[in-house]
Amino acid sequence: MKYYKIKNWTLFMIIFFSFSIFSGFFLKNVYELQFVNQEYFQEQALSYRIKSETLKAKRGTIYDQNLRPLATSTQSFNVGIYPQKISNIKEISVLLSPLLKKDSTDIANRILNSSRFFYLDRNIEYKKGEEIRSWNLDGIMIEPSSKRTIHSKALEKIIGFVDTDNIGIEGLELYFNSSLEGTDGSISYEAAPNGSIIPQANIQTTQPIHGDDLILTLDSELQYLSTNLCKEALINTKAFNCSVVFANANTGEVLISAEEKGKEDFINIDLISSRAQYEPGSSLKIFSIGLALDEKLISEETEFYVKDTIEVIENSCQKDFKGYKGCYKDFLNHEPYSLSVKEIIERSSNVGTIMATSGLNIVDLENYLKNFGFSHKTGIELSGETRGSFEPYNKCTTCLSSLSIGYSINVTQMQMVKAYSIIANGGKNVELSLIKSPYNNKNQNQVINEISSQKLKNLLINVVDGENGTGRSLQMDNYIIGGKTGTSRTHIEGVGYSDYRFNTSFTGFIETAEGPIVGSVILWGASVSPHNEYVTGGSTAAPIFKTIVSYLVPGD
Repeated sequence: MKYYKIKNWTLFMIIFFSFSIFSGFFLKNVYELQFVNQEYFQEQALSYRIKSETLKAKRGTIYDQNLRPLATSTQSFNVGIYPQKISNIKEISVLLSPLLKKDSTDIANRILNSSRFFYLDRNIEYKKGEEIRSWNLDGIMIEPSSKRTIHSKALEKIIGFVDTDNIGIEGLELYFNSSLEGTDGSISYEAAPNGSIIPQANIQTTQPIHGDDLILTLDSELQYLSTNLCKEALINTKAFNCSVVFANANTGEVLISAEEKGKEDFINIDLISSRAQYEPGSSLKIFSIGLALDEKLISEETEFYVKDTIEVIENSCQKDFKGYKGCYKDFLNHEPYSLSVKEIIERSSNVGTIMATSGLNIVDLENYLKNFGFSHKTGIELSGETRGSFEPYNKCTTCLSSLSIGYSINVTQMQMVKAYSIIANGGKNVELSLIKSPYNNKNQNQVINEISSQKLKNLLINVVDGENGTGRSLQMDNYIIGGKTGTSRTHIEGVGYSDYRFNTSFTGFIETAEGPIVGSVILWGASVSPHNEYVTGGSTAAPIFKTIVSYLVPGD
Protein backbone atom coordinates (compact mmCIF):
# COMPACT_ATOMS: atom_id res chain seq x y z
CA MET A 1 0.00 0.00 0.00
CA LYS A 2 2.82 2.33 0.92
CA TYR A 3 4.53 1.54 -2.44
CA TYR A 4 1.45 2.63 -4.40
CA LYS A 5 1.25 5.87 -2.47
CA ILE A 6 4.86 6.69 -3.27
CA LYS A 7 4.32 5.80 -6.94
CA ASN A 8 1.22 7.96 -7.20
CA TRP A 9 2.91 10.83 -5.41
CA THR A 10 5.90 10.63 -7.71
CA LEU A 11 3.67 10.58 -10.82
CA PHE A 12 1.74 13.54 -9.48
CA MET A 13 4.91 15.52 -8.88
CA ILE A 14 6.19 14.72 -12.39
CA ILE A 15 2.90 15.85 -13.93
CA PHE A 16 2.82 18.93 -11.73
CA PHE A 17 6.35 20.01 -12.51
CA SER A 18 5.87 19.26 -16.21
CA PHE A 19 2.72 21.33 -16.27
CA SER A 20 4.44 24.13 -14.37
CA ILE A 21 7.38 24.17 -16.77
CA PHE A 22 5.18 24.11 -19.90
CA SER A 23 2.90 26.73 -18.37
CA GLY A 24 5.95 28.89 -17.69
CA PHE A 25 7.11 28.59 -21.30
CA PHE A 26 3.61 29.33 -22.53
CA LEU A 27 3.21 32.37 -20.29
CA LYS A 28 6.68 33.56 -21.31
CA ASN A 29 5.81 33.28 -25.00
CA VAL A 30 2.46 34.97 -24.45
CA TYR A 31 4.21 37.78 -22.54
CA GLU A 32 6.78 38.24 -25.30
CA LEU A 33 4.09 38.11 -27.97
CA GLN A 34 1.78 40.57 -26.19
CA PHE A 35 4.33 42.94 -24.71
CA VAL A 36 8.01 42.46 -25.62
CA ASN A 37 7.69 41.66 -29.39
CA GLN A 38 4.22 43.05 -29.90
CA GLU A 39 5.15 45.46 -32.72
CA TYR A 40 7.26 42.87 -34.55
CA PHE A 41 4.49 40.28 -34.69
CA GLN A 42 1.93 42.91 -35.61
CA GLU A 43 4.10 43.94 -38.54
CA GLN A 44 4.56 40.32 -39.56
CA ALA A 45 0.82 39.77 -39.52
CA LEU A 46 0.20 42.98 -41.42
CA SER A 47 2.78 42.09 -44.04
CA TYR A 48 0.51 39.32 -45.25
CA ARG A 49 -2.38 41.76 -45.61
CA ILE A 50 -0.65 44.94 -46.79
CA LYS A 51 -0.57 45.45 -50.55
CA SER A 52 1.36 48.11 -52.44
CA GLU A 53 0.66 49.48 -55.90
CA THR A 54 2.51 51.99 -58.03
CA LEU A 55 0.63 55.11 -59.03
CA LYS A 56 2.06 55.83 -62.45
CA ALA A 57 2.97 59.42 -63.29
CA LYS A 58 1.47 60.68 -66.52
CA ARG A 59 4.03 61.57 -69.18
CA GLY A 60 3.87 65.22 -70.22
CA THR A 61 2.07 66.23 -73.41
CA ILE A 62 3.97 67.78 -76.31
CA TYR A 63 2.22 70.64 -78.14
CA ASP A 64 3.05 72.70 -81.21
CA GLN A 65 3.27 76.50 -80.99
CA ASN A 66 -0.51 76.78 -81.48
CA LEU A 67 -1.17 74.30 -78.64
CA ARG A 68 -2.19 71.49 -80.94
CA PRO A 69 -1.37 68.17 -79.18
CA LEU A 70 1.47 66.37 -80.93
CA ALA A 71 2.24 63.56 -78.45
CA THR A 72 -0.06 62.41 -75.66
CA SER A 73 -0.30 59.53 -73.20
CA THR A 74 -3.40 57.47 -72.47
CA GLN A 75 -4.10 54.75 -69.89
CA SER A 76 -3.36 51.25 -71.08
CA PHE A 77 -2.42 47.83 -69.69
CA ASN A 78 0.36 45.27 -69.97
CA VAL A 79 -0.69 41.61 -70.06
CA GLY A 80 1.67 39.32 -68.10
CA ILE A 81 1.65 35.52 -67.86
CA TYR A 82 2.68 33.19 -65.00
CA PRO A 83 2.87 29.85 -66.92
CA GLN A 84 2.95 27.62 -63.80
CA LYS A 85 -0.38 29.02 -62.58
CA ILE A 86 -2.27 28.30 -65.78
CA SER A 87 -3.95 24.91 -66.01
CA ASN A 88 -6.43 25.46 -68.88
CA ILE A 89 -3.96 26.77 -71.47
CA LYS A 90 -6.13 26.11 -74.52
CA GLU A 91 -9.17 27.87 -73.09
CA ILE A 92 -7.20 30.93 -72.01
CA SER A 93 -5.41 31.15 -75.36
CA VAL A 94 -8.74 31.14 -77.20
CA LEU A 95 -10.09 33.85 -74.87
CA LEU A 96 -7.07 36.15 -75.29
CA SER A 97 -6.63 35.68 -79.03
CA PRO A 98 -9.30 38.10 -80.40
CA LEU A 99 -8.57 40.87 -77.89
CA LEU A 100 -4.80 40.81 -78.39
CA LYS A 101 -5.05 40.05 -82.11
CA LYS A 102 -2.67 37.12 -81.70
CA ASP A 103 -3.05 33.56 -82.95
CA SER A 104 -4.40 31.31 -80.18
CA THR A 105 -1.99 28.51 -81.12
CA ASP A 106 0.97 30.89 -80.83
CA ILE A 107 -0.24 32.03 -77.41
CA ALA A 108 -0.65 28.44 -76.22
CA ASN A 109 2.80 27.40 -77.48
CA ARG A 110 4.45 30.33 -75.78
CA ILE A 111 2.81 29.49 -72.45
CA LEU A 112 3.75 25.80 -72.81
CA ASN A 113 7.36 26.58 -73.66
CA SER A 114 7.92 29.17 -70.92
CA SER A 115 8.80 28.43 -67.33
CA ARG A 116 9.07 32.03 -66.09
CA PHE A 117 6.87 35.09 -66.07
CA PHE A 118 6.70 36.98 -69.38
CA TYR A 119 4.73 39.81 -70.95
CA LEU A 120 2.35 38.53 -73.59
CA ASP A 121 1.51 42.05 -74.77
CA ARG A 122 2.16 45.64 -73.73
CA ASN A 123 0.22 48.87 -73.86
CA ILE A 124 -3.05 47.35 -74.98
CA GLU A 125 -6.17 49.53 -75.07
CA TYR A 126 -7.68 50.42 -71.70
CA LYS A 127 -11.08 48.80 -72.41
CA LYS A 128 -9.47 45.54 -73.49
CA GLY A 129 -7.33 45.45 -70.36
CA GLU A 130 -10.35 46.07 -68.14
CA GLU A 131 -12.25 43.26 -69.82
CA ILE A 132 -9.40 40.76 -69.33
CA ARG A 133 -9.01 41.84 -65.71
CA SER A 134 -12.74 41.28 -65.10
CA TRP A 135 -12.27 37.60 -65.98
CA ASN A 136 -10.11 37.22 -62.83
CA LEU A 137 -8.15 34.31 -64.32
CA ASP A 138 -5.32 32.61 -62.45
CA GLY A 139 -1.89 33.14 -64.01
CA ILE A 140 -2.80 36.34 -65.88
CA MET A 141 -1.51 39.67 -64.56
CA ILE A 142 -3.02 42.94 -65.80
CA GLU A 143 -0.58 45.76 -65.08
CA PRO A 144 -1.46 49.47 -65.50
CA SER A 145 0.63 51.14 -68.20
CA SER A 146 0.65 54.17 -70.47
CA LYS A 147 0.46 54.32 -74.26
CA ARG A 148 2.21 57.13 -76.16
CA THR A 149 0.49 58.41 -79.29
CA ILE A 150 1.95 60.80 -81.85
CA HIS A 151 -0.73 62.81 -83.64
CA SER A 152 1.39 64.30 -86.46
CA LYS A 153 3.20 62.00 -88.85
CA ALA A 154 5.10 65.00 -90.21
CA LEU A 155 6.66 65.51 -86.76
CA GLU A 156 7.36 61.87 -85.83
CA LYS A 157 11.13 62.11 -86.29
CA ILE A 158 11.44 65.35 -84.32
CA ILE A 159 9.26 64.09 -81.46
CA GLY A 160 10.93 60.67 -81.45
CA PHE A 161 9.50 57.77 -79.50
CA VAL A 162 9.48 55.91 -76.18
CA ASP A 163 10.20 52.26 -75.40
CA THR A 164 7.81 49.75 -73.86
CA ASP A 165 8.58 51.15 -70.40
CA ASN A 166 7.57 54.65 -71.55
CA ILE A 167 11.15 55.96 -71.49
CA GLY A 168 12.22 58.30 -74.28
CA ILE A 169 14.84 56.80 -76.60
CA GLU A 170 14.88 59.17 -79.59
CA GLY A 171 14.17 62.78 -80.56
CA LEU A 172 12.63 65.22 -78.09
CA GLU A 173 11.25 62.27 -76.09
CA LEU A 174 14.85 61.33 -75.31
CA TYR A 175 16.28 64.84 -74.92
CA PHE A 176 13.58 65.90 -72.42
CA ASN A 177 12.87 62.48 -70.92
CA SER A 178 13.66 63.48 -67.32
CA SER A 179 11.15 66.35 -67.31
CA LEU A 180 8.50 64.58 -69.42
CA GLU A 181 8.36 61.32 -67.45
CA GLY A 182 7.59 62.71 -63.97
CA THR A 183 7.89 60.67 -60.73
CA ASP A 184 5.70 57.68 -59.87
CA GLY A 185 3.73 57.61 -56.63
CA SER A 186 2.47 54.67 -54.55
CA ILE A 187 -0.44 53.46 -52.43
CA SER A 188 -0.23 50.95 -49.52
CA TYR A 189 -3.35 49.41 -47.95
CA GLU A 190 -4.60 46.40 -45.99
CA ALA A 191 -6.39 43.90 -48.16
CA ALA A 192 -8.95 41.25 -47.29
CA PRO A 193 -8.34 37.65 -48.46
CA ASN A 194 -10.29 38.40 -51.65
CA GLY A 195 -7.94 41.31 -52.42
CA SER A 196 -10.38 44.15 -51.66
CA ILE A 197 -9.30 47.14 -49.56
CA ILE A 198 -10.23 47.07 -45.87
CA PRO A 199 -11.82 50.53 -45.56
CA GLN A 200 -11.26 50.93 -41.80
CA ALA A 201 -7.54 50.19 -42.10
CA ASN A 202 -4.74 52.70 -42.64
CA ILE A 203 -4.13 53.73 -46.25
CA GLN A 204 -0.87 55.51 -47.15
CA THR A 205 -0.68 57.35 -50.44
CA THR A 206 2.18 59.17 -52.15
CA GLN A 207 0.75 61.09 -55.06
CA PRO A 208 2.62 60.86 -58.38
CA ILE A 209 4.25 63.98 -59.81
CA HIS A 210 3.13 64.13 -63.41
CA GLY A 211 5.59 65.03 -66.15
CA ASP A 212 5.97 68.56 -67.49
CA ASP A 213 4.35 69.50 -70.78
CA LEU A 214 6.42 70.80 -73.69
CA ILE A 215 5.32 73.60 -76.02
CA LEU A 216 7.31 73.56 -79.25
CA THR A 217 8.16 76.43 -81.54
CA LEU A 218 7.15 74.29 -84.53
CA ASP A 219 3.99 74.93 -86.53
CA SER A 220 2.43 71.55 -87.34
CA GLU A 221 0.52 72.90 -90.38
CA LEU A 222 3.67 74.37 -91.95
CA GLN A 223 5.46 71.14 -91.08
CA TYR A 224 2.80 69.15 -92.93
CA LEU A 225 3.06 71.46 -95.94
CA SER A 226 6.86 71.20 -96.03
CA THR A 227 6.78 67.41 -95.76
CA ASN A 228 4.41 67.16 -98.73
CA LEU A 229 6.56 69.56 -100.77
CA CYS A 230 9.57 67.37 -100.01
CA LYS A 231 7.72 64.24 -101.12
CA GLU A 232 6.87 65.90 -104.43
CA ALA A 233 10.42 67.23 -104.88
CA LEU A 234 11.93 63.78 -104.31
CA ILE A 235 9.86 62.45 -107.19
CA ASN A 236 10.67 65.38 -109.47
CA THR A 237 14.42 65.58 -108.76
CA LYS A 238 15.20 61.91 -108.01
CA ALA A 239 17.05 63.14 -104.93
CA PHE A 240 18.14 60.88 -102.08
CA ASN A 241 16.67 63.12 -99.35
CA CYS A 242 14.91 66.43 -98.84
CA SER A 243 15.04 68.62 -95.74
CA VAL A 244 13.56 71.99 -94.79
CA VAL A 245 14.35 74.26 -91.82
CA PHE A 246 12.82 77.68 -91.10
CA ALA A 247 13.54 79.79 -88.01
CA ASN A 248 12.93 83.27 -86.61
CA ALA A 249 16.25 85.08 -86.99
CA ASN A 250 15.71 87.24 -83.89
CA THR A 251 14.58 84.61 -81.39
CA GLY A 252 16.06 81.43 -82.88
CA GLU A 253 12.67 79.70 -82.65
CA VAL A 254 12.54 76.92 -85.26
CA LEU A 255 9.19 77.02 -87.08
CA ILE A 256 9.77 74.11 -89.47
CA SER A 257 12.10 71.13 -89.37
CA ALA A 258 10.84 68.68 -91.98
CA GLU A 259 12.50 65.87 -93.90
CA GLU A 260 11.70 63.01 -96.24
CA LYS A 261 13.71 60.10 -97.65
CA GLY A 262 13.68 59.08 -101.30
CA LYS A 263 13.47 55.57 -102.67
CA GLU A 264 17.25 55.12 -102.74
CA ASP A 265 18.44 54.65 -99.18
CA PHE A 266 21.67 56.65 -99.59
CA ILE A 267 21.61 58.89 -96.52
CA ASN A 268 19.99 56.67 -93.91
CA ILE A 269 19.95 59.28 -91.18
CA ASP A 270 16.96 60.62 -89.26
CA LEU A 271 17.02 64.26 -88.14
CA ILE A 272 19.23 64.91 -91.17
CA SER A 273 19.26 68.70 -90.70
CA SER A 274 21.36 68.39 -87.53
CA ARG A 275 23.10 65.02 -88.00
CA ALA A 276 24.19 65.00 -91.66
CA GLN A 277 26.98 67.12 -93.13
CA TYR A 278 27.37 68.56 -96.61
CA GLU A 279 29.57 70.96 -98.55
CA PRO A 280 27.34 74.02 -98.99
CA GLY A 281 28.85 75.30 -102.22
CA SER A 282 27.75 78.78 -103.28
CA SER A 283 25.65 79.37 -100.14
CA LEU A 284 28.92 79.94 -98.30
CA LYS A 285 30.23 82.62 -100.71
CA ILE A 286 28.45 85.40 -98.81
CA PHE A 287 30.70 84.73 -95.82
CA SER A 288 34.04 84.71 -97.66
CA ILE A 289 33.00 87.90 -99.48
CA GLY A 290 31.86 89.28 -96.12
CA LEU A 291 35.31 88.88 -94.58
CA ALA A 292 36.97 90.48 -97.61
CA LEU A 293 34.56 93.43 -97.23
CA ASP A 294 35.28 93.70 -93.49
CA GLU A 295 39.02 93.71 -94.13
CA LYS A 296 38.48 96.38 -96.81
CA LEU A 297 40.20 94.28 -99.47
CA ILE A 298 37.18 94.99 -101.68
CA SER A 299 33.93 96.95 -101.75
CA GLU A 300 30.59 96.01 -103.26
CA GLU A 301 31.50 97.98 -106.38
CA THR A 302 35.03 96.62 -106.87
CA GLU A 303 35.24 95.12 -110.36
CA PHE A 304 37.07 92.07 -111.65
CA TYR A 305 37.60 90.85 -115.17
CA VAL A 306 36.06 87.40 -114.88
CA LYS A 307 36.67 84.52 -117.26
CA ASP A 308 34.75 81.26 -117.02
CA THR A 309 37.80 79.40 -115.65
CA ILE A 310 40.68 80.21 -113.34
CA GLU A 311 43.91 78.30 -112.79
CA VAL A 312 45.00 78.35 -109.15
CA ILE A 313 47.72 75.90 -110.19
CA GLU A 314 49.41 76.79 -113.46
CA ASN A 315 48.22 74.81 -116.51
CA SER A 316 45.72 72.85 -114.37
CA CYS A 317 42.86 73.67 -116.77
CA GLN A 318 44.62 71.97 -119.67
CA LYS A 319 43.18 68.59 -120.70
CA ASP A 320 46.46 66.70 -120.38
CA PHE A 321 47.24 68.12 -116.91
CA LYS A 322 47.83 65.26 -114.43
CA GLY A 323 48.69 67.11 -111.25
CA TYR A 324 46.57 68.25 -108.29
CA LYS A 325 43.25 69.74 -109.37
CA GLY A 326 43.64 73.51 -109.39
CA CYS A 327 41.20 74.48 -112.15
CA TYR A 328 37.96 76.16 -111.12
CA LYS A 329 35.05 76.93 -113.43
CA ASP A 330 31.83 78.87 -113.40
CA PHE A 331 28.69 76.80 -113.70
CA LEU A 332 28.09 77.89 -117.32
CA ASN A 333 30.66 78.77 -119.95
CA HIS A 334 30.73 82.48 -120.81
CA GLU A 335 32.85 85.14 -122.49
CA PRO A 336 35.06 87.21 -120.18
CA TYR A 337 33.25 90.18 -118.65
CA SER A 338 33.71 92.73 -115.90
CA LEU A 339 31.74 92.00 -112.75
CA SER A 340 31.44 94.00 -109.56
CA VAL A 341 31.47 92.13 -106.25
CA LYS A 342 27.72 92.73 -106.10
CA GLU A 343 27.31 91.05 -109.49
CA ILE A 344 29.65 88.20 -108.54
CA ILE A 345 27.27 87.24 -105.72
CA GLU A 346 24.26 87.93 -107.94
CA ARG A 347 25.48 85.53 -110.63
CA SER A 348 27.14 83.19 -108.10
CA SER A 349 30.44 83.22 -110.02
CA ASN A 350 33.02 80.77 -108.67
CA VAL A 351 35.82 82.45 -110.60
CA GLY A 352 34.78 85.94 -109.45
CA THR A 353 34.55 84.84 -105.80
CA ILE A 354 38.01 83.24 -105.91
CA MET A 355 39.44 86.45 -107.40
CA ALA A 356 37.65 88.71 -104.88
CA THR A 357 38.83 86.67 -101.87
CA SER A 358 42.36 85.83 -103.03
CA GLY A 359 43.90 88.32 -100.57
CA LEU A 360 42.41 86.57 -97.52
CA ASN A 361 44.33 84.44 -95.06
CA ILE A 362 42.66 81.03 -94.83
CA VAL A 363 43.10 80.84 -91.05
CA ASP A 364 41.34 84.21 -90.72
CA LEU A 365 38.53 82.94 -92.95
CA GLU A 366 38.13 79.80 -90.85
CA ASN A 367 37.98 81.89 -87.66
CA TYR A 368 35.45 84.21 -89.27
CA LEU A 369 33.27 81.23 -90.17
CA LYS A 370 33.62 79.83 -86.65
CA ASN A 371 32.19 83.08 -85.27
CA PHE A 372 29.03 82.34 -87.23
CA GLY A 373 28.81 78.88 -85.62
CA PHE A 374 30.46 76.65 -88.20
CA SER A 375 32.41 73.71 -86.70
CA HIS A 376 30.36 74.13 -83.49
CA LYS A 377 27.12 72.46 -82.49
CA THR A 378 24.16 74.82 -82.55
CA GLY A 379 22.82 73.33 -79.31
CA ILE A 380 19.45 72.48 -80.84
CA GLU A 381 17.52 70.19 -78.48
CA LEU A 382 18.14 66.99 -80.39
CA SER A 383 20.59 64.18 -79.66
CA GLY A 384 23.27 63.24 -82.17
CA GLU A 385 23.95 66.73 -83.53
CA THR A 386 27.25 66.93 -85.41
CA ARG A 387 29.60 69.90 -85.30
CA GLY A 388 30.83 69.91 -88.90
CA SER A 389 34.49 70.41 -89.82
CA PHE A 390 37.04 72.18 -91.96
CA GLU A 391 39.50 70.46 -94.29
CA PRO A 392 42.35 69.55 -91.87
CA TYR A 393 45.08 70.37 -94.41
CA ASN A 394 44.47 74.07 -95.04
CA LYS A 395 47.98 74.96 -96.27
CA CYS A 396 47.54 73.63 -99.80
CA THR A 397 47.67 75.94 -102.83
CA THR A 398 43.96 75.50 -103.57
CA CYS A 399 42.59 75.40 -100.02
CA LEU A 400 41.58 79.09 -99.84
CA SER A 401 39.98 79.00 -103.29
CA SER A 402 38.06 75.84 -102.43
CA LEU A 403 36.84 77.15 -99.07
CA SER A 404 35.80 80.52 -100.49
CA ILE A 405 33.24 78.86 -102.79
CA GLY A 406 31.88 76.40 -100.23
CA TYR A 407 34.07 73.33 -100.56
CA SER A 408 36.68 71.99 -98.07
CA ILE A 409 34.13 72.48 -95.29
CA ASN A 410 31.35 70.31 -93.92
CA VAL A 411 28.34 72.00 -92.36
CA THR A 412 24.88 71.07 -91.11
CA GLN A 413 21.67 72.63 -92.29
CA MET A 414 20.98 73.93 -88.79
CA GLN A 415 24.38 75.67 -88.80
CA MET A 416 23.57 77.31 -92.12
CA VAL A 417 20.22 78.58 -90.78
CA LYS A 418 21.96 79.99 -87.70
CA ALA A 419 24.67 81.70 -89.77
CA TYR A 420 22.17 83.31 -92.17
CA SER A 421 20.08 84.38 -89.15
CA ILE A 422 23.06 86.34 -87.86
CA ILE A 423 23.29 88.15 -91.19
CA ALA A 424 19.53 88.78 -91.27
CA ASN A 425 19.04 90.01 -87.68
CA GLY A 426 21.66 92.76 -87.68
CA GLY A 427 24.72 90.68 -86.86
CA LYS A 428 23.67 89.28 -83.47
CA ASN A 429 24.35 85.74 -82.31
CA VAL A 430 21.28 83.54 -82.05
CA GLU A 431 20.66 80.16 -80.41
CA LEU A 432 18.32 77.88 -82.32
CA SER A 433 15.62 76.21 -80.23
CA LEU A 434 12.62 73.92 -80.68
CA ILE A 435 11.12 74.86 -77.31
CA LYS A 436 8.89 77.86 -76.73
CA SER A 437 10.46 80.08 -74.10
CA PRO A 438 10.19 83.79 -73.28
CA TYR A 439 13.85 83.88 -72.31
CA ASN A 440 15.46 82.74 -75.55
CA ASN A 441 18.21 84.95 -76.95
CA LYS A 442 17.71 87.89 -74.59
CA ASN A 443 21.45 88.54 -74.31
CA GLN A 444 22.89 88.37 -77.80
CA ASN A 445 26.54 89.00 -78.62
CA GLN A 446 27.36 90.96 -81.75
CA VAL A 447 29.10 88.68 -84.29
CA ILE A 448 29.43 91.34 -87.00
CA ASN A 449 28.41 94.98 -86.77
CA GLU A 450 25.11 96.24 -88.14
CA ILE A 451 26.76 98.00 -91.07
CA SER A 452 28.45 94.77 -92.22
CA SER A 453 25.20 92.88 -91.66
CA GLN A 454 23.27 95.32 -93.83
CA LYS A 455 25.86 95.11 -96.63
CA LEU A 456 25.54 91.32 -96.74
CA LYS A 457 21.73 91.50 -96.58
CA ASN A 458 21.70 93.85 -99.56
CA LEU A 459 23.93 91.48 -101.52
CA LEU A 460 21.55 88.61 -100.76
CA ILE A 461 18.48 90.67 -101.67
CA ASN A 462 20.12 91.47 -105.01
CA VAL A 463 20.43 87.72 -105.73
CA VAL A 464 16.60 87.73 -105.87
CA ASP A 465 15.99 91.23 -107.28
CA GLY A 466 18.98 91.49 -109.65
CA GLU A 467 18.51 91.11 -113.39
CA ASN A 468 20.88 88.12 -113.48
CA GLY A 469 20.23 86.84 -109.97
CA THR A 470 20.25 83.07 -109.45
CA GLY A 471 17.24 83.51 -107.14
CA ARG A 472 15.10 85.61 -109.49
CA SER A 473 12.33 83.00 -109.42
CA LEU A 474 11.66 84.05 -105.82
CA GLN A 475 10.60 87.59 -106.67
CA MET A 476 7.18 88.39 -105.19
CA ASP A 477 5.39 91.71 -104.95
CA ASN A 478 5.41 93.38 -101.52
CA TYR A 479 8.00 90.94 -100.13
CA ILE A 480 11.62 91.59 -99.23
CA ILE A 481 13.46 88.34 -99.86
CA GLY A 482 17.18 87.67 -99.94
CA GLY A 483 19.21 84.51 -100.13
CA LYS A 484 21.73 82.40 -101.92
CA THR A 485 21.49 79.31 -104.05
CA GLY A 486 23.94 76.48 -103.51
CA THR A 487 24.97 73.63 -105.78
CA SER A 488 27.72 71.21 -104.88
CA ARG A 489 28.55 67.79 -106.23
CA THR A 490 27.41 64.98 -103.96
CA HIS A 491 30.25 63.04 -102.38
CA ILE A 492 29.48 59.31 -102.41
CA GLU A 493 31.44 57.17 -99.97
CA GLY A 494 33.90 54.90 -101.75
CA VAL A 495 33.23 56.55 -105.11
CA GLY A 496 34.10 60.22 -104.73
CA TYR A 497 32.30 63.24 -106.15
CA SER A 498 29.43 62.29 -108.43
CA ASP A 499 29.21 63.79 -111.93
CA TYR A 500 25.41 63.72 -111.97
CA ARG A 501 24.30 63.95 -108.32
CA PHE A 502 24.19 67.37 -106.62
CA ASN A 503 23.33 68.73 -103.19
CA THR A 504 21.17 71.65 -104.27
CA SER A 505 19.99 74.26 -101.80
CA PHE A 506 18.54 77.66 -101.20
CA THR A 507 19.17 79.49 -97.94
CA GLY A 508 17.58 82.88 -97.44
CA PHE A 509 15.33 85.18 -95.46
CA ILE A 510 12.09 87.11 -95.74
CA GLU A 511 11.27 90.23 -93.77
CA THR A 512 8.11 89.90 -91.66
CA ALA A 513 6.33 91.84 -88.91
CA GLU A 514 7.89 89.40 -86.40
CA GLY A 515 11.37 90.02 -87.78
CA PRO A 516 13.31 88.19 -90.49
CA ILE A 517 12.49 84.52 -91.00
CA VAL A 518 15.40 82.44 -92.32
CA GLY A 519 14.80 79.25 -94.26
CA SER A 520 16.89 76.53 -95.84
CA VAL A 521 15.82 73.90 -98.35
CA ILE A 522 18.19 71.09 -99.41
CA LEU A 523 17.76 68.36 -102.00
CA TRP A 524 20.44 65.80 -101.18
CA GLY A 525 21.79 64.10 -104.31
CA ALA A 526 19.36 65.62 -106.83
CA SER A 527 19.89 64.43 -110.42
CA VAL A 528 16.93 65.99 -112.28
CA SER A 529 15.45 69.51 -112.31
CA PRO A 530 11.73 69.94 -113.00
CA HIS A 531 12.13 73.64 -113.86
CA ASN A 532 15.39 73.82 -115.81
CA GLU A 533 17.73 71.67 -117.84
CA TYR A 534 20.39 72.32 -115.20
CA VAL A 535 20.26 70.85 -111.70
CA THR A 536 20.84 73.86 -109.44
CA GLY A 537 19.65 75.23 -106.13
CA GLY A 538 17.70 77.86 -108.04
CA SER A 539 15.79 75.30 -110.10
CA THR A 540 15.15 72.67 -107.40
CA ALA A 541 15.26 74.12 -103.87
CA ALA A 542 14.21 77.76 -104.44
CA PRO A 543 10.67 76.89 -105.66
CA ILE A 544 10.02 74.99 -102.40
CA PHE A 545 11.27 78.01 -100.41
CA LYS A 546 8.90 80.28 -102.35
CA THR A 547 5.86 78.09 -101.74
CA ILE A 548 6.54 77.87 -98.01
CA VAL A 549 7.04 81.63 -97.78
CA SER A 550 3.68 82.23 -99.47
CA TYR A 551 1.99 80.23 -96.68
CA LEU A 552 4.23 81.56 -93.93
CA VAL A 553 3.59 85.22 -94.79
CA PRO A 554 0.40 85.24 -96.88
CA GLY A 555 -0.12 88.34 -98.99
CA ASP A 556 -3.02 90.76 -98.74
